[in-house]
Parts: sequence; structure tokens; C-alpha cells
Amino acid sequence: PDWMKAAAAEPARPVPAGTRGVILLDERTVSVTSAGQVRSVTRRVARITATPGRELAIVGVPFDNEMKLVRLRGWSIGPDGQEYQVAERDATEMSAYDGELYADDRMKVLRLPSSEPGSVVGYEFEHVERPYGMQDLWYFQSDLPVRRARYTLALPQGWTYDARWIHRDAATPRESAGTFVWELTDVPAIEKEPAAPALSALSGRMGVTFLPPSNTTAHRTWSDVARWYEMLATPRGAVTPAIDAKAKALSGTAESRYEKIAALARFAQRDVRYVAIEIGIGSYQPHAADAVLSTLYGDCKDKVTLLASMLRAIGIESRAVLVNSNRGVVDDRFPSRLGFNHVIIAIPLPGDAPKNLPAVKDGFLYFDPTTETIPLGLLPVYLQGNRGLLVSGDARALIELPLQSPQTSRLARSAKLTLAADGTLTGTFDEVRTGEIAASYRNALASLNNDERRNFVASALAFNLDDHALNDLVFENLDDASQDLRVTYRVTAQKYARNAGGMLLVRPRVIGRKAESIVDLAERKHDYLTDGPSQQTDDIEIVVPAGLIADELPPARKVSTPVVTYSSESTFAGGALRYKRSYEVHRVQVARDELATLNKAFAEILADERATALLK
Repeated sequence: PDWMKAAAAEPARPVPAGTRGVILLDERTVSVTSAGQVRSVTRRVARITATPGRELAIVGVPFDNEMKLVRLRGWSIGPDGQEYQVAERDATEMSAYDGELYADDRMKVLRLPSSEPGSVVGYEFEHVERPYGMQDLWYFQSDLPVRRARYTLALPQGWTYDARWIHRDAATPRESAGTFVWELTDVPAIEKEPAAPALSALSGRMGVTFLPPSNTTAHRTWSDVARWYEMLATPRGAVTPAIDAKAKALSGTAESRYEKIAALARFAQRDVRYVAIEIGIGSYQPHAADAVLSTLYGDCKDKVTLLASMLRAIGIESRAVLVNSNRGVVDDRFPSRLGFNHVIIAIPLPGDAPKNLPAVKDGFLYFDPTTETIPLGLLPVYLQGNRGLLVSGDARALIELPLQSPQTSRLARSAKLTLAADGTLTGTFDEVRTGEIAASYRNALASLNNDERRNFVASALAFNLDDHALNDLVFENLDDASQDLRVTYRVTAQKYARNAGGMLLVRPRVIGRKAESIVDLAERKHDYLTDGPSQQTDDIEIVVPAGLIADELPPARKVSTPVVTYSSESTFAGGALRYKRSYEVHRVQVARDELATLNKAFAEILADERATALLK
């Protein structure tokens, strides 16, 4: 088509090394009818500039029973100028997502011919839908440079719109007879950076709300969004005789109100298998709590609805909380359902609850029943400090979820070791994990057999011990997230100490790296995400050969920043070298302008981890 030829005719410009392609045209045209039906046409043209860009010739277009795919076509122009065309009949249809029992989310995948570097590929597809909340979200920025991005909105007479811009100053549209056109040029690519927020959080985007004259269906405020979800979910949470009986059976022996809550939470978390069945409105509306109890499977919103229903059966009114598993996607400037992909629950904190529960804020205990390795009272790190929408009650509002202290996620490692005269190190390690650190370790081991678990631990040791043997590996409470996870093992490491002129060089810090990677700030543009608040300690004792004494020990270290704190000390007494240290992370997200300070902290910690003691 002419629009593709025009985009392809633009002269190629230099791009940074490694750029796999350039988006020459990204255009979306949206037409709204007076009945609230929305027809959208998307056109995209890209020039492939490097071999990894061949993926740009693979087009995946989603559709379902609510969003009809009207047409799909694609074209490509080879480096030699040869033109190719494919149509919807050439596409492959498949499920849009993995891991679900059944959903009507489908995808048509079209492979465009001629995908070698120098090719220009383009496609066009059309959707028809009646969107909930009468909104659209236009992402005009991605990890590729965009030469021209255009959004066209055609509204019926009497309708207006509300546009909210995120990560870009608002642009003024061209207007003509109810049609509005926003056009952007030379939108820079979002560079991929280690430990950066998700692309969906960083991307420039415009959220548009279509406003009919009556304004009865559009979502203008967070309260509107909350009421919409509440309207969908409330009828599904009815307390049936089966739910009443189950709730009372599970909580009947508990002595306190909090223990009753914990019993129901454990059931929703462990006994209801995570499976999604999402047909039409089922992508947003939970299944009836009674059906979830009967089948014992459901997705996040199903688990929350069942748990809320069981809590109601024992006299506790909880609330659903809409969240996004990627930090920073939900932006307070655009009240919309489009930013959410997950549901958790807020439970009123009973007076007999344990003191200082980390997942408590403003009188609510927040809980994610889909995370089997995070017990009641804690939140997974991706939710800590993240935004959520509190549904129902007097305050239907966007909130910030609790950020937990380092003490809620701990790794305490101790070791009793013996160093032989030939440099061989032998002894036992004892590691106790709690909170998020325990959860991530449990998740890593969950699907492994015993041999694979042993290899997992041995591989981790190999980062610090070149030649070692692992024996007597024992896991305690691996399948019980309510208890500390304990791992003990025995290690023999050949040539751990090095002989230098009749003296032994020994690294007091035997295993375990605390500092994260030094961040390259030369081109860094984005914030940095840590592994979350944690407290990690080491207490290592190495008994040395008789007659040896310490000639030189590494200096004590102390690092203190708003993000991390660190201290270490090496001592020698009674024929033993002892190393103690503590490392704490206090934040999840670190602003770009704080990274120079964080780098200095990491550099000091790395220097301490490499330091050696000199024995003679």
C-alpha cells in the first residue's frame, strides 16, 4: 500500500550499533460510534537493520470474543526491492497465553517474507470491540527508535475525550470535524539496562478516555474503576452453605481471630490450584466462589473471591486490591483498568494479630494467595511499595502497598571450617532463610529432583570455590513456607588457601556475594531495581594449622547509604580466623541520580569480599 511505500522511501539514517530495527511508521486510528463500539486500525512499518531484527517480520495479533479481529494483512520489501504480500489466510492461529486451562484469548501469527537486514516489513490489522470503561492506551515508545508515531481519534457528535500523557509532555492534536490527530516524530528507543524497571513502566504512552454526552460508562476516576470491578466481583462472592461450612471447619479449632484468618488464607493459597479460565468478561470477572471451592482451582481473582467469601462467613469483610506485577505501570494520572494484571486481598487487621506484621498498612493486612512460598504477613517483593487500587468500602482509592524492612527477609549463614596445611578447607555450613529470600530459594528448588537440587547448590558454591566437593546436604522445612528454611551441608575445597613464600593467603569470606553488579553509568538513563529489602549475615570460623598466626588481616569495613548498609570484621584468636559481616538492603527502587553513591558502596563491598588474610 502507498502508506508503506512512503514510509519505506524515507532515507535510512545511522543507528547505534546493535540496533535490530527502526519503526518507520506506527499508526493507530480509532473510530467510536454513538453506541460505544470502537473500531481501531493499526499500521506498522519497520526497517530491519541487524540479524536479531528478523523477529520484526513475525506479527502476533490478539483477539477474543469481545475484541473481534476484522482483517490482517502484511507486506515486505526485500533489500533488492522485491515486494511480497501475505494475508490473514496465511496466518497461524494459537492460544495467546501459556499455562491456562482455557481462555478465549487467541492470537493470529503472520510471518512476513524477506526478513534479512535491509528489508522493510509492514502490516495492518483491524479490531472491533466495545471496551470496558471506554478507554484506550496508546504506547508510542518501545525498545526501538520510532521515526513517526500517529494516533487518530474520530468521535461522534457530542462526544469529548480526556487524554493523559505519561513519560512525555502533553502534545496538542490537530482537530477537524470531530477527528483529532496526535503525531510524534523521532521517538527515542528505550535502552535495555540491567536491573531496570519493566519496559511497560518506562514507555511513553497516552491514555485516552472516550466521554459520551451522558458520561455513564467512562472511567474518569479511580473510584469509577473500583466500582466497576466491585460490580463484577460482589455477586460472585456470595456465602453459600458449602462455603459457610468449609470456612467454619477450617477455622473452628483456631483460638484467635488472626489464627482463623491464617487458616483460611492457607487453604486459598495451598489447596486452590492456580488455573485460569477466562472467557469474555471472565478476564476481569471472577468465577463464583462456590464454583472455585467445588473445583479447587482458579486464578488470582478467583482465589481472592473465595477467600473473601470464606472470611465473610466468619464475620470479616475484606477488600480486593487491583495491582500490577510490574512496578511503575500503574500511574495515578490515568485512572483505568488497563494498568492492572493481578488481584490480591486486604483484610482488616484483628486486634489479636502478631505485632509488627510487615504486610500491614493503615489497618489492613495485605495478602497474595497466589504465591505459595510467601506466608500470611509478608508480601512478595514485586508488590512491596507498588501501587494498588483498593476496591469497595468508603475509600475506593489508589494506595501504596507496604514496603517491608530488611529484617523480614533474612539469610543467616554460619560455618565451622578447618584449614589443612596443604590449603584444603573442610567443614559445615548452616544457612537459615526467611521471607522473600526463603521464597525465591524455595521457588528455585520446587520443580527439581534430589540430584538436581544438589547440583543447584553445588553450582552456587562453584562461583567461589574452584575445586570442591559437596556432601551431607539437608533441607529443612522446604515445603512449609510458614517456617524458616534451613540448609546444611559439608564442603571440602582443595587448594582454597594459597602458599606464598612459606605463608598462607586465605580469603575470610568463603562463599556468598553480597554486592550487586557495578552499574555502568556512562549511558544509564533509568532507575535501578534491587532484589528487595533484606538482611544477610555471615559468621565464618576457620581453624588454621597449629603454629600459624595472623600476620595481616583485612581491614574492617563499614558502608552506610540510604539504599544499602554493610559492615565486616576479621579477627584471629585461639588458632582460628573469624569473619563476621552484615549486609542490608533498604529499598526496592533506586533513582538514577543515586546510582553513583550505590556504585561506591558496591565497590567497597566487592573489595572486602576479595580481601585475604596472611598467615605465617
